[in-house]
Amino acid sequence: MCNTSQLPEPRLSESERCSSIKGCAVCGGKFGLIRYYSWRTALCSKKCVDRFRTRRERDRRWLFRAQVA
Repeated sequence: MCNTSQLPEPRLSESERCSSIKGCAVCGGKFGLIRYYSWRTALCSKKCVDRFRTRRERDRRWLFRAQVA
């Protein structure tokens, strides 16, 4: 007999993992009638788009300072 509880779980590919995400990448909220995208990242509102861009800009500035030092 085969015990199904001991079978290894199948690994999900990158696209399968990303497609299973049902909410905004920034706040985790539900999507409305309009879904915004920035750098292939699904966002729920313009407010989240602004927050995402601000975060990317801050990370880029920090990385530049780390390379200079």
